Amino acid sequence: MRPGWTETIERTAGPRYLAIVGAVEIALRTGALRPGDRLPPQRDLAAWLSLNIGTVSRAYAEMQRKGLARGEVGRGTFLNHMQDPDGPSSLREQIPRQTFIDLSHNFPAHAMRHPALELIRAEFDGALDIGTLLASQVDIGLHAHRVIAARWLGRFGIEAETDDLLITCGGQHALLLALMALTRPGDAVLAEELAFYGLKSAAGMLGRSLVGVRMDREGVVPEYLDVVCRRTGAKVLVCTPTLHNPTTATMSDERRRQVAEVCARHDVLIVEDDVYGFLGDPPLRPLAALAPDRVVHISSLSKLAGPGLRIGFMRVPRHLVYAFGIAMRASTLMASPFNAEWATRLLASPQVDRIVAEMRAETQARQALVAALLPAHAVMAHPNAYYFCLKLRNGWSAEAYTQAAEVIGVGVTPLSLFEVSSTHQSDTVRVCVNAAPDRETLREALEKLTILLDAGAPPTVRFRAAV
Repeated sequence: MRPGWTETIERTAGPRYLAIVGAVEIALRTGALRPGDRLPPQRDLAAWLSLNIGTVSRAYAEMQRKGLARGEVGRGTFLNHMQDPDGPSSLREQIPRQTFIDLSHNFPAHAMRHPALELIRAEFDGALDIGTLLASQVDIGLHAHRVIAARWLGRFGIEAETDDLLITCGGQHALLLALMALTRPGDAVLAEELAFYGLKSAAGMLGRSLVGVRMDREGVVPEYLDVVCRRTGAKVLVCTPTLHNPTTATMSDERRRQVAEVCARHDVLIVEDDVYGFLGDPPLRPLAALAPDRVVHISSLSKLAGPGLRIGFMRVPRHLVYAFGIAMRASTLMASPFNAEWATRLLASPQVDRIVAEMRAETQARQALVAALLPAHAVMAHPNAYYFCLKLRNGWSAEAYTQAAEVIGVGVTPLSLFEVSSTHQSDTVRVCVNAAPDRETLREALEKLTILLDAGAPPTVRFRAAV
């Protein structure tokens, strides 16, 4: 008898072998198939689908390559346990599919051409003092680089001396350093109830327990933060006040003041992940400007110029610098002086304001496409955000929709990847507008996502969701 999960294959566009793989992944996510189940013999599946057996063999080989299945001589092909991902699948993709539009995370390898690329390139073309940079080994970063970083942060109201700053290998490295310096194994760490997956990975590896704090459209809710502080005794809060990833929630000035007051009352340090702060128009005042003795501020060049630079800046309260120096030496010893040289040249350039303006303009144009093509009630967005949240309907769960979208050639991310504690099945996905190489490609991807959303989930997905 033909299994019900195979019905998805015939309704899926694209290469048939990938449609088979996608249908199996959806069935595993929804429970229509389970680890240990035996897949149909290849000849039977080929006959049911009116396909050449070579196509089915290619699908089974692809599932074994991805670890979804294993072949046992004389017995057949059996499904494996699927490991829960700790990041978008594109972070692990080795060979990009030519027709695949990957909107699963910000600035993947085949992302948009930076609208100010020529301005950035001009700053990289100057001669380098290679001898000095090669010979440099300063854990917190070269003084000249920290001077420029301090000036950059000063534009946003953060007063920082060079001795308060560390040059890091990007924002993710800075989050890791903060957990290493401020907490110990077994400690509880407060975070938004939807937290950046990189923070979740770092906390899990270091043996720190993340505790989610309820959010609204302005981010962390002060009343719930107060309750969780009293209940857990945690002494560190990690949060993103501006353009929170993935919800785009942005704290007002009053909300920032309230959060700072709650943390002061409970003697809680704040790690402010402010990698999107420069996108505000005008930029909002960072928490580090409100409570400089209580806030570790993180910024990065990844969202301004691209992830390849791997340079970030941390402004650390003076009494904590020593602990962060130990964490730095225990992790990477230092960030690359070469990368820091290019990054600080960019920040010191008279063109930096134009670069930021062009990034804002391009992002706003892409968000306007979202507003034009998708129903407003299904979208949680911000004009300056690189992403938006799409609330699903018609029986879709986030995991099933993500798998089905991948089969038709679009990558998105289920919000379950960001959940600090999963209490229910997610019905929302994150879509990154700046991941498409151009606006026309983004339009194509959004139209595909809309058609899939309107078509509704297959019956097997609806049944498992109802259960």
